Amino acid sequence: MNIKTTLKSSVAAAALFAIAAPVAPSVNAADDTLKSGNKNSLTMSGFIARALWYADDGESDSVFNTDGSTSTSRVRWVAKGTMNETVSAGGTVELALPLSNPQGSMNLGTVAGGLADDGTETANGAFATRHMFVWVNHKRMGKLSLGHTNSASNGRSETSLAGTGAIDLSSGTPLGDGIRYVNSTAAANTLSAITVGSSFTNMDGRSRNDVLRYDSPRFAGLSLATSMIAGGDWDLGADYRTKMGAITVRVQAQYNNSSAGQTINDLTRTESTKSISGAALHDSGLNAAFAIGRTQLGGTTNATRSDPEFWNFQLGYRAKIFGVGGTNFAFNWNQTDDHQQDNSDGDAIGITAVQSFNSIGATVGLVYRNYSFDTDTATFEDVDIFGLQTVFNF
Repeated sequence: MNIKTTLKSSVAAAALFAIAAPVAPSVNAADDTLKSGNKNSLTMSGFIARALWYADDGESDSVFNTDGSTSTSRVRWVAKGTMNETVSAGGTVELALPLSNPQGSMNLGTVAGGLADDGTETANGAFATRHMFVWVNHKRMGKLSLGHTNSASNGRSETSLAGTGAIDLSSGTPLGDGIRYVNSTAAANTLSAITVGSSFTNMDGRSRNDVLRYDSPRFAGLSLATSMIAGGDWDLGADYRTKMGAITVRVQAQYNNSSAGQTINDLTRTESTKSISGAALHDSGLNAAFAIGRTQLGGTTNATRSDPEFWNFQLGYRAKIFGVGGTNFAFNWNQTDDHQQDNSDGDAIGITAVQSFNSIGATVGLVYRNYSFDTDTATFEDVDIFGLQTVFNF
C-alpha cells in the first residue's frame, strides 16, 4: 500500500464529503447584538478556523491538524454609537484565540541528522491583540481611528474578487509556511534552514500597528488613507471601486515608509515597500486579479543587495453548484525574486476551491500548492501541499 497515495486520497475524500453534505437551513436567526451600559450597540462575532493538510518535501511527508491558514481563529467585540445625523463613533476589540498547532510552526524536522516522517506539533497558549482602537466618522469629512489596528497600507496587495480569500491570498503560501526545503545540490540531500514562508511574500504594507489613521470619504469610487505609525513611520493607501456594465473592478495601492522607525546602527533594514493590486469580476462569475510590488532595502549590509520584487496572478470562477451557497475556484501563481537572498527565485503555483454554507456562516476550502525555490548556488526539492480548511463564523 502506498502511504502517500492513501493520505492524499483520504484528504480529498474528506473534503468532497464536507462540500457535498446537505446542510439544513437555520430555523431562527441568532441575535448577535448584546446589551451595553448605555445607548451604544455592542456586537460580538468571530470565527473558528481549522485545517487538515498533507506536506511532502521530496524526502519525507506528514499530515498535520492545525489552526487556519490565512484565516486564524479569533473573537471580536464592536461597539457603535450615533452622535447626530452625520457623526458616529465606536471602538473595536479583536483577539486572536490561542492556537492549537499554528500552521506556520509545523515542519518535517530531523532525527539524528536524518529526515523525519513527522514534525513536532506545538500550541500557542496565549491570546493576542489583533485590534484595539476607537474611531469617529463624519459622513462628509472621513474617518479617524486611534489605537492598534490596520495601518493604511495593510491589505492593499491582496485585492481579489474570487471569493477564496479565507484560504488563499496573493502571498502564495496558504499552508506550510514552516516546512523547510531539502537541499539537493550535493550527492546527499540535506535539510536546509530555508522555509516556504521565508521564500515568498506579497509585500503588503505594515499589517496592524499602533496608529493614528485617517480614511477619506469615497469620491467617484476612490478612497484614500494615511496613518502615522508609532515609532515615526508612515504609510499611504488607495482603494478604487467601480462597476462598468457587467464588470466589477477594484484596484488598491500602497506606499509604506519604514525608514523613520529604524535606528542608525541597523545594518539590515527595509526603507520602504510599494505595491499595487487589482481585480475584475464579470457577472458570469469569471474573474482575474494581479498584484506586483517592490521593497527598497537599506543599511550597510544591504548595500550590494538587489531590491526584492514579487508578482502574483489569479484566475477564478464563481459558480452556484449547490443550493447551500456559492462554490468558488481559483488558480494562483506567485513569483518572488531576491526576497530570501540575492539571486533567489520562488514560484508558488496551485488551485483552490471554496464552498460556502450560507445558512450557518461557514466555508470549506480545498487547496493545492507546489512550492519551488532555487538560488544561483543551490537547488532544492519542491514542496507539495494538499489541504482542507473549515471556517465556522459566529
